[in-house]
Amino acid sequence: RVAEARAMQEARFDALGQEILLNAHANGDVLERIAPLSDDARSLLNTAMDAAKMSARGYFRTLRVARTIADMAGQDGAIGKTHVAEALSYRRITLN
Repeated sequence: RVAEARAMQEARFDALGQEILLNAHANGDVLERIAPLSDDARSLLNTAMDAAKMSARGYFRTLRVARTIADMAGQDGAIGKTHVAEALSYRRITLN
């Protein structure tokens, strides 16, 4: 599964003309292009950002992880709510 996810990532970046190999190396505009969120996923991530006072850096880190989780599930399209929920579960979030 890991090899398939990495191959998916390489092909995605190659199609975009990027010299990036992995989601972990994507930043800014490139990350936004490769990691579209479903409406439910965007709502969950925005709620988590507000509740945990997540920084932009935290948002992008979560987005990268969610994209990778979706890749591991073989989903090349929009990132779903379950992918974002799993990515958030790997963060240590303290809610006030």
